[in-house]
Amino acid sequence: MWAARGLTAAVFALAGLIFVTSANTAKGTNLRSDSSLLKLSDLIRERSENNAELNDSVAAARADVEALAQRDDGSTEAEDAKLKALEKAAGTTKITGDAVSVTLNDAPPDATANPGYPEPQPNDLVIHQQDLQAVVNALWQGGARGIQVMDQRLISTSAVRCVGNTLILQGRVYSPPY
Repeated sequence: MWAARGLTAAVFALAGLIFVTSANTAKGTNLRSDSSLLKLSDLIRERSENNAELNDSVAAARADVEALAQRDDGSTEAEDAKLKALEKAAGTTKITGDAVSVTLNDAPPDATANPGYPEPQPNDLVIHQQDLQAVVNALWQGGARGIQVMDQRLISTSAVRCVGNTLILQGRVYSPPY
């Protein structure tokens, strides 16, 4: 009997110690304060501005490369072929021909099911990463020679990533419709 009481007292003492330690560590602060959310949005804005500057730098470098490639510098046919292969892999060559346009958008929030079908859950009404990836993969499988999502040309190293309801593609953030 005394052993059970002693064990109960020890458990309550340990719980009290954990409670006091937690209170001292938190010191009454809100773990998800508005200032932390502001810091995150500031970081996103800063990174977006940095990406824009880097894109401008890339555009200038591409213009320089194109100007140098246009010059007759005595390069060999093998070097020219290698340059063309690298341009194709980097997605910098222009593609002409027939095109298909696909638009993906979230369903309206008040969407209802057709008779005989279950009501959609909120998660069913938004575009997810796997939806975008399925369309991109189907286009590649169907013989597409190039794919552009928003203003970004997809290449072999492109990653289609979604965070929440936003698409992150090559360092830029996009919202639906895609």
